[in-house]
Amino acid sequence: MSRKPLWTPMQPGDLFLRLQLPFLAGTLFVVVAAGLAVPSLWTSPLLLAGAGAAVAASVAFVPSRRGWLLTSWGIVVPLVDVVSVALVRAELFGYIPTVGVLCLMPFAWIALRYRWPALSLVFLGGLLISALPLVMRLESLSTPLMVLNLVTLPVLTTGISIGVHLAANSFRRSRRQVQDTAESLASTLAQSRDDELVLRTVLDTVNGAVAFYNADGRLVLANRAAQKLAETVGFRFDDPPYAGPNVCRGDRTTPVPCEQQLVPRALRGEVIHNHLEWCGPEGSQMAILSSSRRVHRPDGALLGTVIAAYDVTDLADAVEAREEVLTTVSHELRTPLTSVVGYTEHVVDTLGADAEKLGVEQALSAIARNGEVLLERVSQLLTAGNKRMVLAPARVDVRALVEETVAVVTPFASQAGVSVSVEGESDVEADLDARRIEQAVENLLTNAVKFTPRGGSVTVRVGGEGERALIAVSDTGIGMSADDKQRVFDRFYRASSVRENAVQGIGVGLSIVKSIVDAHGGEVTIESEPGQGTTIGLSLPRTHETTPPAEEFALSA
Repeated sequence: MSRKPLWTPMQPGDLFLRLQLPFLAGTLFVVVAAGLAVPSLWTSPLLLAGAGAAVAASVAFVPSRRGWLLTSWGIVVPLVDVVSVALVRAELFGYIPTVGVLCLMPFAWIALRYRWPALSLVFLGGLLISALPLVMRLESLSTPLMVLNLVTLPVLTTGISIGVHLAANSFRRSRRQVQDTAESLASTLAQSRDDELVLRTVLDTVNGAVAFYNADGRLVLANRAAQKLAETVGFRFDDPPYAGPNVCRGDRTTPVPCEQQLVPRALRGEVIHNHLEWCGPEGSQMAILSSSRRVHRPDGALLGTVIAAYDVTDLADAVEAREEVLTTVSHELRTPLTSVVGYTEHVVDTLGADAEKLGVEQALSAIARNGEVLLERVSQLLTAGNKRMVLAPARVDVRALVEETVAVVTPFASQAGVSVSVEGESDVEADLDARRIEQAVENLLTNAVKFTPRGGSVTVRVGGEGERALIAVSDTGIGMSADDKQRVFDRFYRASSVRENAVQGIGVGLSIVKSIVDAHGGEVTIESEPGQGTTIGLSLPRTHETTPPAEEFALSA
């Protein structure tokens, strides 16, 4: 943007062209015209003196150094012009009475260029112009009409000059305001361009793809990573339908229809959070984790839509490798463990009472007991490694289901010295996978008993709220810290206090609970304070809607 100011200060050359030259031309025109009409005037001293005064005042603009004309001394030039008008009018009063209008130019100069006190010179100059003919004819002011003729010109010219002066001051104030506003806008524009440059640089620096569409669905901004991603998928961010053929679901093989791809969904107003898709041709696919959100002004008006996508291929491959290892190892362990437990039971049954005589009864019991524990651990690992949980929902009595689960855990709780009770409503029904919910509640109860000191209690509350069935498991145990609550649902996570106290477990129980609840379309909440116990709540929809397994399971930690 040009830094040229809107207005530049008036220079001496401007004064000459706009004020002095028109006055000089007018004066010489009147003098020459009068001389041609009345030849005797060519020898009139007053007329020649008046013309000479106008020329002399104009000569002040000839020297190269004329900066003084812009100071207070510059008022000398219009005052000489006033004298010129007075002399010319005095001589031509009987021929051209209107010649006095020439005074408007020097009076305008004074009104435009100088402050209020200078306007007194306008009145005195007008009085000089009016009075000089009377003085030369030695006429007295004998009648009111003569007095009126004397004061009319100075009064009118003074009034006109005051108006010009006020208008000039108003214009100067407006000019300063406009100039200040223009400078402010220029500064704001420069700052805006700097901010845009910084934003563009930041967006091009980050590894994630970022794009912004305005309220009309037109692309406003897309960084380099976004353009690279679009090329890989086979579409353009600025060219509808904003979708391409090389997009698959989390299984890497099922194509995603164009209308269900990221950008079309986001522009329809869907809020997308950590949605996983595989993009690119077969053999060079990338795992893309994307999110979108609409941007609204404070008044609620839609500003546009922001879309962000990240290449998580390395993470997805690592997670998938981990899941494959987990599943493989679990299966490989399960078969020999089953054999160990089975053959141990066979040996016990074969030996019968002889086992005690031989002194191997305790050893065989320990083998069988620990084998069962290992099988349970392997089953947990298999459940934790199941990325796609398939449900078999049916109408169940939630209270009865919980009581059955409590009955299973009660012997373990009694051995630990912890009481378990069930409270709440008895007529809560919901469409649930009973086996999975029993597994989730059993995991919660087992954890509650495990982390509650002897003499403590565990309470299971069952209730309903609208279209939701509620199950809450509360204990009087050791509680959790804020850091533990943030990570407690991560697979294989075990709190430091649990590790220090050597509490048995592999840290997958609560992650299994969350997976089961998520698969039902429910929510898990947790309230806990160190030393104050823990309450974990399950909120489950009473009616089941068939939905495909959540793709984000592939990236769950």
